[in-house]
Amino acid sequence: MTDKDKLVHKKLEELFEWTDVKGDAESHLLIQKAFDMAYKAYKGKKIPDGSPLILHHLDVALIAMKEISLGPTSAVCALLHTLDTDDNRISEEILKNFGHNVLEIIQGFKKISALQTERASFQSEAFRNMFLSLVNDIRVILIRMAHRLHDVRRPELLTKKQKKKFFNEIKYIYIPIAHRLGLYNIKSEMENDLMLFEHPDIYHTIVDKIQATKSKREVYINDFIQPIEHELIAAGFDFEIKWRTKSVPSIWAKMKRQNVEFEQIYDIFAVRIIINSKKTNKEKEDCWMAYSIITNIYQPNPKRLRDWISTPKASGYESLHTTVMGPNKKWIEVQIRTVRMDKIAE
Repeated sequence: MTDKDKLVHKKLEELFEWTDVKGDAESHLLIQKAFDMAYKAYKGKKIPDGSPLILHHLDVALIAMKEISLGPTSAVCALLHTLDTDDNRISEEILKNFGHNVLEIIQGFKKISALQTERASFQSEAFRNMFLSLVNDIRVILIRMAHRLHDVRRPELLTKKQKKKFFNEIKYIYIPIAHRLGLYNIKSEMENDLMLFEHPDIYHTIVDKIQATKSKREVYINDFIQPIEHELIAAGFDFEIKWRTKSVPSIWAKMKRQNVEFEQIYDIFAVRIIINSKKTNKEKEDCWMAYSIITNIYQPNPKRLRDWISTPKASGYESLHTTVMGPNKKWIEVQIRTVRMDKIAE
């Protein structure tokens, strides 16, 4: 068995593991059947680095399940998504083995892949509406998103023309969709990749400045968190506090919006308070109580309050966001949620 064959086997086993989490024994068999069909169809075909084409399809299937949280049916479609369904023999085999739903998704994928996607078209609302209206199943769009995400993770395999086309798709179609669906990790990764493609010098300059101010930032954030920890413990909360530096594209967007330099951007990090509520019916009450404690310590900006606990996003995202004025009059974003809400968000 070659190293490439071992890698194919390893990725297939990983796909089975995720199938066992999200599906049942029948789903496991369908994945095996889809892999066998794909392996036979793509045998001998390679991607530009010489790897077997089946690896690309396994990666897309894994992204769909692991990162977009789609189910085994979507993984089957991802494994078969580049098969030519205009060939009656292939479409009949898919229909017989996997059903009408899978065939329809693969046909939908082919339909949107065939769109002429010039840059001017991407930017129009009419194009985006047409793009979304072409399919009846959102999984078509999400598998296509997984495909594009995999493409741009290997930019060295893309031609200059492909990079321009793919990143325009990401910019005008998939980043907005990821935002709307609450796929924030994917949205953040795509924004980073896009900025690296369009403005690499600015990206690296901001990264360097973030690194240069890391020690000072850690001291500041510890000073900010300490009184919050003290009051939450006194109130009897079981909780965890995390913090992160905001993404480079997010910081750059603030710089442009406020027309300032990096050094004048204060809220470049966000604090997350994760509460371990003892009862599900006490979650909202616990979050608002934590909000009250925090805003008694630090002055909030009422214009920056976002209540996605009372009204969760369509994706199921629940969290309470506020921005408060910390030491030295610096604004800091604080997110408050429970353990359950955090699992959904992640």
